[in-house]
Amino acid sequence: MAPRRKALLTLLKLTDLAVVTAALVTAVSFVTGGAMLRGAPSVLEMRLSLRRFLFAGAYLVTWHFILKLRGLYNSYRLSPASRELRDISIAVVIAVAPLLMLRVLPGTEHLTEKFLAIFALVSFAALAVERRALRAVARRLRGYGRNLRDVVIVGDESSALDAAVKLVQREGLGYRVIDILGLESSTTNGATNGNGHGAQNVIGRLEEVLAKEPIDEVFLAMPLDRTQPLLQPLISLCEEQGTTLRVVASLAVLDWSRAAVDTLAGQPVLTISSGPPDSLRLVVKRVIDLSLSTAGLVLFLPLFVAIAIAIKFDSKGPIFFAQDRVGLNRRRFKALKFRTMVDGAELLQPGLEPLNEAEGPVFKIEADPRVTRLGRLLRRLSLDELPQLANVLIGDMSLVGPRPLPVRDVNRIDVRWHKRRFSVKPGITCLWQINSRAPKFDEWIRSDMEYIDNWSLALDLKILAKTLPAVISGQGAH
Repeated sequence: MAPRRKALLTLLKLTDLAVVTAALVTAVSFVTGGAMLRGAPSVLEMRLSLRRFLFAGAYLVTWHFILKLRGLYNSYRLSPASRELRDISIAVVIAVAPLLMLRVLPGTEHLTEKFLAIFALVSFAALAVERRALRAVARRLRGYGRNLRDVVIVGDESSALDAAVKLVQREGLGYRVIDILGLESSTTNGATNGNGHGAQNVIGRLEEVLAKEPIDEVFLAMPLDRTQPLLQPLISLCEEQGTTLRVVASLAVLDWSRAAVDTLAGQPVLTISSGPPDSLRLVVKRVIDLSLSTAGLVLFLPLFVAIAIAIKFDSKGPIFFAQDRVGLNRRRFKALKFRTMVDGAELLQPGLEPLNEAEGPVFKIEADPRVTRLGRLLRRLSLDELPQLANVLIGDMSLVGPRPLPVRDVNRIDVRWHKRRFSVKPGITCLWQINSRAPKFDEWIRSDMEYIDNWSLALDLKILAKTLPAVISGQGAH
């Protein structure tokens, strides 16, 4: 490790420990009513014995090793900020959990639930802010040509050039391309073609470059099915030289796929997903779903009662209508709605199929004869969807996501990429519902794909914020 990088890493470790210490002091101050912040006499009153002092020191050392084991001192140049936040949250849980078990020991009365909760929250928030600030500083320094890592890119010419362009364009990553060792696309097993170089030739050239230049990382960029001749020799060479190897393997999958590397019993597992990967953001999304669905069920309870009474007076049949819908990973669930049609409406649908006005696999009649008088009002105001808050609470649905389709419609989907909508939880509201009242099926699906590809918590909040105005104005879907 270069002396400058080693010094920066040491500074980061000391900063982390200072942040954790500050979080510890803050938690104690909250619990003691701010006594620690009012002067030295108050601190002395806390009787900080030698035993407690040694315990605090040992605990900070434990924090250091936990942060290190979680990979928080590895490079996050190519990782999203959400991954670093996830690692911080896991480290905080691992560090605070043992304190809960220590409460059974005598002399640990100060480890109250309030103290531990405040300590955990402040630790996470402080570390997250610190790392976010460091990312911003690092990006600024890299823009000025500082804190750069020198790399060599190996692979077939098109993939290697593509990787080089991406690294150069994203200067905030801090990579400087020293050389590109191209392997002709039609070359395999050491043969050479045109101006390209065979696998053995490229390995030899890379060895020469590593001997002459202080290279930090080597990138292998080529289609996954063609990496075999180069991968093992590269691993051996980089291991001998103490150089990091990164594999940028282009996969024969659609552009929307997301790839991540996991482990199974120590073996790397390449995971390819068509939907948003499991992350801290999905945990936050679920927390929002639970909070708002619970609040909604309580808040709208009087409205539920009023609608239920109105349905009973309007027509014969049950208050609620439960229909099999298809959700995440094509799992079926019972979607709840206030009944807006005559009792037994599903049995009448086959006879109405010739009147279907919708394009694609869905069924839709603007003036459906099965809809009751009250049902038309409930549908126009989207009040019939309110019981699906219970589906959100259970976990079958989310507040925001592609609308769940009936089994009948799903069975008629004959375009393969349309089924990617099942890679996320269905929702009560979605992107196309706030933009168009009756879109064509193709527009509907493309809007769902746009949501999946660009999903973020900010997008969810934006859709939620626009849903109520869209419904009130009559512009949203019903």
